[in-house]
Amino acid sequence: MTRSYFKPLLGCSLPALLAVLASHGAHAQSAPGKQSMQIQEIVITAEKKSENLQKAAISVDALRPSDIAKAGIKNAVDLQQLLPAVKFVTADEMTVSIRGLGTTDDNAGVDSAVAYSQDGIYLDHPEAMTPVLFDLARVEAVLGPQGTLYGRNSNAGAINFVTNNPVFKYAGEASIGIGNYGEVDSDAMINIPLSDELALRIAEGSQRHNAYDSAGTNSADNIAGRAKLLYKPNNDFSFLLDVDVSQQKVARGVAYDASCAPHNGLPGCAGTPYVPWSGLSPTPLSGHNSDYVFGVNGTLNYNMGWANLISLTGYKQYQFSSDSPAPWTGGVDSFDYLRQEVDRNITQEVRISNETGSRIQWVGGVYFSHEDQPGITHFNYWQNTILQFLSLAPNNYYEALGTTKEASDSQAVFADVTVPLIEGLNFNGGLRYTHETKTFAGFVGGGVWGVATFPNVPTANTETQSRVTWKAKLSYDITPQNMVYAQSSTGFKSGGVNNLPAAATGLLTYAPETILAYEIGSKNRFFDGRLQVNADAFHYDYHGYQTYLFYQPNSGPLVGSTLFPTVNSQTATFEGGELDVRARVTAVDTLGFNLQLLHDVFDKYIISLPNEGAAPLTPLVTNNSNTSVFLAPKATYSMSYEHDFIMPNEDILAVGADSTVVMSHLAQGIYYQQPTYHKTGAHISYETAESGWTVTAYIRNIENVAVINSIAGGFPVMSNIGENNVYIDPPRTFGFNVKKVF
Repeated sequence: MTRSYFKPLLGCSLPALLAVLASHGAHAQSAPGKQSMQIQEIVITAEKKSENLQKAAISVDALRPSDIAKAGIKNAVDLQQLLPAVKFVTADEMTVSIRGLGTTDDNAGVDSAVAYSQDGIYLDHPEAMTPVLFDLARVEAVLGPQGTLYGRNSNAGAINFVTNNPVFKYAGEASIGIGNYGEVDSDAMINIPLSDELALRIAEGSQRHNAYDSAGTNSADNIAGRAKLLYKPNNDFSFLLDVDVSQQKVARGVAYDASCAPHNGLPGCAGTPYVPWSGLSPTPLSGHNSDYVFGVNGTLNYNMGWANLISLTGYKQYQFSSDSPAPWTGGVDSFDYLRQEVDRNITQEVRISNETGSRIQWVGGVYFSHEDQPGITHFNYWQNTILQFLSLAPNNYYEALGTTKEASDSQAVFADVTVPLIEGLNFNGGLRYTHETKTFAGFVGGGVWGVATFPNVPTANTETQSRVTWKAKLSYDITPQNMVYAQSSTGFKSGGVNNLPAAATGLLTYAPETILAYEIGSKNRFFDGRLQVNADAFHYDYHGYQTYLFYQPNSGPLVGSTLFPTVNSQTATFEGGELDVRARVTAVDTLGFNLQLLHDVFDKYIISLPNEGAAPLTPLVTNNSNTSVFLAPKATYSMSYEHDFIMPNEDILAVGADSTVVMSHLAQGIYYQQPTYHKTGAHISYETAESGWTVTAYIRNIENVAVINSIAGGFPVMSNIGENNVYIDPPRTFGFNVKKVF
């Protein structure tokens, strides 16, 4: 007869429930005082199967929950301090780049070059990611194109968030943290076995802090919750239902001044102490972003004996709103911006893979997704460029870009197989066929206050594309602890449709980005697992890089209007390498070193737009050939050290520090450069051996330097020439956290 845990919990008060958890879980705590001389192993699922990180012939950076907690990190954006190859860009809608390759174009329908997933469910845009990190099992950053297993929109790599699943035992934990800038964060989890076949896990996380700057912007108020129900009647079958909700409210702020970023040799504010725009601009551009996310997912696992079946069904909806509430009528540099959109995405993936222990490892499957993203963008700014050239008085220019329908459908079939050739030598190959259709309908309207207006012009178009992507890889186990691999692969990032009328000849659609990648790597452990040395080198041939340009047609129905079409450049080369070293010097001392090298260049970047405006504000030809790709520093160095003090009662006092040096690089375009900078962080934590308490204190960006996160060039009106919308990374932050595990 099935034993039930559910009845004793009915009508149980919260204190009584916590007492039950404590009684069931207190004696299960493992004593942390016993230290290992080996570097801890991490199991990942980056290749759609469970495997040891050191056995995976792929470049992956994986973070454990303890790594994230000790650094005081509560959101995805701050993960970049632990992932040297990854950059999170937060200008409007968040975007991500890996090894300098990413997407900063947030036009409707433009896809990311990085694939995001949560618990295996593909997320169409990073806004659908949980804004607070809580109850995590790990975070995986897969470096390099993943065009077969992940498919389209993974040219740069993938970011995988893996959360904890229910277990068949009582468990719980709760933590609260405080810090400067009014920081208050929390997370809590409760796990209840409802029966021998049902288990429930509920978790929540929150982060709130005041403005980081003197302008009253760059604050945050984020909260998220997740509930998972696991049905597992036997070891061969399970079904997991996952429901998550979140709300993100962020006050974005930018330094709206020419001297805030180096421009034509000006030193600017980058690299100086924080509050970068204090005294530079009386009214910095500021805005508020709101993001509401709801998702429900179902994961089915079935062991059929000869193979394993997994089905992943996902639904995500987010409502995004961004506004910059400057006056509609006012002085020079006045600007108003409003963007609202709703995104609904349905995904279905079914995979069949080899049974556990098979000599030949294989996986095959089908994938489907449907996305709909209607929205509207309004913007208004003081003084119209064309009128100024005609020596007319300043006026407010306004425009509305509406998206009544932006639908994207994608279907794919894929297969991946690993075959041992001789002892220690394996061949891995993958193939994927993708077919997708994008349909767009909307309008463009606007004018100049008091001078002229033009009616809403309808826009509509459809773009269809099909692609075959492949992968071929050889890996060789020199010893059980030493492995080398080499691979070549292809991928593509989806093309799309611009919100432009037919009169904008040649700009209605934009083509996909394509990549041909080569990579070699080696993973090694020496001295009985005390020293870990991983290295890789890569070369990408890139075609069709997508970017958006400022566009003012000088003829046609939209003459004088301000448009931002997405267009393709020609070719680019991304190449570089990584060296990652971890050493367990003693049982209580750990050293880390990471070196990232990049040489990312636009080989040919020449764009000419039809009906283009007059130079110099909007040149007839944009030529960025032979310039560096932005957000791609040539070198990034990171070092870390941690020492564990073992107390007589086997409690652990851990003290650590890390420092990162990032070489100068272009922040955006071809003019705006972020100088070389370094950031240092430190932490101290005390973990009890028996009672489940952990107390952690941390500090980040001890130098308190202002580091450019991203830049959008100033709107090309006479008063704004040379000015930039500059987004800055957080200043010095510190705080502490108290956690209790039941």
